[in-house]
Amino acid sequence: MQGLNLYIRISLLLLVLVLAGCRTQKSRNDLSPLGKVYQNTTARYNGYYNATVLMTESQLTLESQHTDNYNKILPLYPSREADNPKAVSESLDEAIKKVSVVVSLHRPSHWSDDCYLLIGQAQYMKQDFESAEETLEFMLSEFTPSGSIKSKGKKKKSGPKKKSSTNKKKPSSKKKKAAPGSKKKKKKKRRKPPRPGSKKKKKKKPSSSSKKKSSSNKPATAKSENKSSEEENMENATASIEDTPGTISIGSYKAEIETGDEENYFMKHRPAYQEGVLWLARTYIERENYPEAERLMQQLERSSSTFDDVRRELAVVESYYHIKRKRYAQAVEPLAKAVALENDKYKKARYTYIQAQILQNIGNQSAAYDGFEKVIKLRPAYEMEFAARLSLAQNAWLNGKSTAEEAVKDLERMLKDEKNIEYKDKIYFALAKIYLQQNDENNAIKHLRLALNNSSGDVAQRAESYITLANLYLNKEDYINAKAYFDSTLTTLPKTDERYSEVDNWASSLSEIAENLTIIQTQDSLLAVAALSDEEKKALAFKIKKEQDEAKRQALLAKQNQATSVLTGGTAGGGPTAGAAVSTFFAYDDRSVKRGARDFERKWGVRNLEDNWRRSQRSGANAFSGEEEIEEEVLDGIITDEDLLKLLGNLPDTPEKAAQANEQIEGAYFALGRLYREKLEENEKSVLALDTLLIRYPKTEFKLEAYYFLYLAHTDLNNTVQAKKYFDLIVKGFPKTPIARSLTDPNYVKNTLDKERQLNKYYDEVYTAFQSQKYQLAIQKIDAVPGIFGGDNTHKPRFALLKAMCLGNTKGRDTYIAELKSVIAKHPDSPEEKRAKEILRLLGAASTSGPGGKVTEVGGSEESQFLQDFDKPHYVIITFSKSDISLTGTKTAVSDFHRKYFKLEKLRTSNIYLGDIESRVPIIVVRRFKDKAKAMEYYDAVMKNKADFIQEEGFTYQLYPVSQGNYRNILKAKTLDGYPEFFDLYYID
Repeated sequence: MQGLNLYIRISLLLLVLVLAGCRTQKSRNDLSPLGKVYQNTTARYNGYYNATVLMTESQLTLESQHTDNYNKILPLYPSREADNPKAVSESLDEAIKKVSVVVSLHRPSHWSDDCYLLIGQAQYMKQDFESAEETLEFMLSEFTPSGSIKSKGKKKKSGPKKKSSTNKKKPSSKKKKAAPGSKKKKKKKRRKPPRPGSKKKKKKKPSSSSKKKSSSNKPATAKSENKSSEEENMENATASIEDTPGTISIGSYKAEIETGDEENYFMKHRPAYQEGVLWLARTYIERENYPEAERLMQQLERSSSTFDDVRRELAVVESYYHIKRKRYAQAVEPLAKAVALENDKYKKARYTYIQAQILQNIGNQSAAYDGFEKVIKLRPAYEMEFAARLSLAQNAWLNGKSTAEEAVKDLERMLKDEKNIEYKDKIYFALAKIYLQQNDENNAIKHLRLALNNSSGDVAQRAESYITLANLYLNKEDYINAKAYFDSTLTTLPKTDERYSEVDNWASSLSEIAENLTIIQTQDSLLAVAALSDEEKKALAFKIKKEQDEAKRQALLAKQNQATSVLTGGTAGGGPTAGAAVSTFFAYDDRSVKRGARDFERKWGVRNLEDNWRRSQRSGANAFSGEEEIEEEVLDGIITDEDLLKLLGNLPDTPEKAAQANEQIEGAYFALGRLYREKLEENEKSVLALDTLLIRYPKTEFKLEAYYFLYLAHTDLNNTVQAKKYFDLIVKGFPKTPIARSLTDPNYVKNTLDKERQLNKYYDEVYTAFQSQKYQLAIQKIDAVPGIFGGDNTHKPRFALLKAMCLGNTKGRDTYIAELKSVIAKHPDSPEEKRAKEILRLLGAASTSGPGGKVTEVGGSEESQFLQDFDKPHYVIITFSKSDISLTGTKTAVSDFHRKYFKLEKLRTSNIYLGDIESRVPIIVVRRFKDKAKAMEYYDAVMKNKADFIQEEGFTYQLYPVSQGNYRNILKAKTLDGYPEFFDLYYID
């Protein structure tokens, strides 16, 4: 008891001493020794420690989102490749909050610079690079290693340390009077730290008075007197690199800051300055500010005071810099340095593998082979080791270490290894690449299909197989298969992949071509089958049915083998798979088997092991094997009339059906002739398709257009004789058509274009009158159009719609509706027809009903009420499929989402109702965002993290980012009608 009381007394005494030493101080030097201990200890082991734990967990979460694709150069920073960085926003915001508290309460501690560094790192991990840049720049300008700014070019002298100026006798505090006419010198204001999550303001250009002056102790020479201040600054900057390697300058901050030597920080806190420089360089790389990033890296590289761990990470950043700029050859040397300096086995293996990949990419196969061998010796994770062995097998014959046949045999041996069962798709893909190197496209296609059939769920590998197959079929001019595989590639290839846009273009370009080729093949096949006799049709149907039955049988066998493999814990043809998970099948547990046997006997008694043991009469129940069971599942091969119709389809066996089939083929051939030229620039294929059209259908309705495209194609192919042939056919056979006139009259096109420009100008004048509410003038101008430009001018539908809107403003709702219906009837399949229908649907909410009211068109057209002000402030509106949902619950869910993913954004939610009292539509509004880009970031975050957003229970919801101006228009119209189309057109890529 006495010992306990003594312990309590000592603790209270220490607490009093701590509190006495922790009074509010102006700086770290004013603290008592005990106060310093308190500030540093509480700063380090409370908020900062907890924040670093959150940072580590967040980084691991981001890394888990990324799956390495060994067919491409691996990323140096897997966490940077995360597709959904918002998933860790909650943890990172909490980390920022914790260190912000540390800075506020314990600013005199040695850990304030570490806290700002951590804030910048967290913002970087959130991919908010703008805020990270601002935070890190502030940290480097505010926190120096020695706590003081040196004069430019001045070296630190060695020797005994001087006493702090705080120990000297303070001068009298009595203020001196200023001399007459002199100006009072203002105190320099301390730079205000950026608020975490705040947006970067535009930097003001520093004035000349704010620049650091050179030391006045040095005598000025004649040479220096003639130099401009800019030249002196350049010399000083050079001197700071060469003479004072422990100094760094960033951005417009020109002062040099001493970093100190690593040995001076033994057993005491080391400033986070150099780490801050390194992370700022990484941030500049992400912001594509490459000159500033390179300058910072060079200064760290040249500095003899750069810490070993910083220098080690610097090599990785330099490699990242070159890879980011696609300067792969220059990334090899810093990667080699990173491998030499790295102590972590996992990172060393990864850097070595990336180095080997780059060497392979730039054609240095021998060095790449040596690199992959080094990876295996480092004993990495099996996935990387397997990929390295796979690359060795591929590279062996490329650098002469083996033949292609030996490489294939090595890969086939890997296929038989049980450890590689889940990597079969990768092995088949590697085999396909070897066959491609040998120009054996058929074997390459075969193995690529095997890779897809043996897919282990690796989406990246599937994407590589799809895109390789698509390009192979494209080279073989098999556009149907090429289109199919390009479409499949789009479903697996990330949008961030640099090949995505090219794949998307090919998929789009081949879409119509593949569709028309399919039409030709299908209709030709149906016509051919229709011409067969009844016996021949049945024989064909039987062959098709037999192939289907065999495919079904093989599928059932594969299913049975898979089930057998699961029960035995291995493959169908061998023992348990190495590295496979422990089976949960009950029969592998002896206790479960014995317990089950006792329960069986208790209920059924002792029974012999035989088939149909539960039946009272078992003699007629013959056991059958799995093979027989499969055979029972397969159809018996008898062809009925129903089967014939089902297998061969609705054949064109009447003259009317045959005519319809030929009409489809005719249109498809003409479309192909046009598309080959316009989409693929394949003039020879265009000629072949159009010639086939004219031969098969000499009376085709596309004859003139076919002649014209043949003329253009032969002209591009320099076939002057054929071009002249089709020129004459057009001019003599169709002399009065615009095509013939454009070929014979050089000024025809120019005159037509001039007339079109005049028509456009006239329409603009009419529309200006409409906008100025001069409706009668606009109507008069519209009525005069046929006399000026003819009754069949290209703007006829537009004038009709504009006249309807003018009449609606002058004669009221009924006339407006009648005129809109007239537009729909007279101009079908035109954009104006669609817009007229939309206005009719929205007329009650979006227009007035009496004369004098202003009628405006709603939707995404040129005269739309929705504005394309994408750089203005935006909201996000959430709509619901039901009107009776609980807004309280949904708003709570949205607020919870904001706390998790947008904690620092200070988003606010509110609810409104659109429509009238009888049909009120609830809407939740989230405000507000800087511009369209920020609003779409929110939209993407919701789409990727729907599980944490509103839970749909009997209803659905939609999100629409909307500009502030368009939001006001929606409120005015009291409806969202027309905006979804506008959103799809201008917001969704």
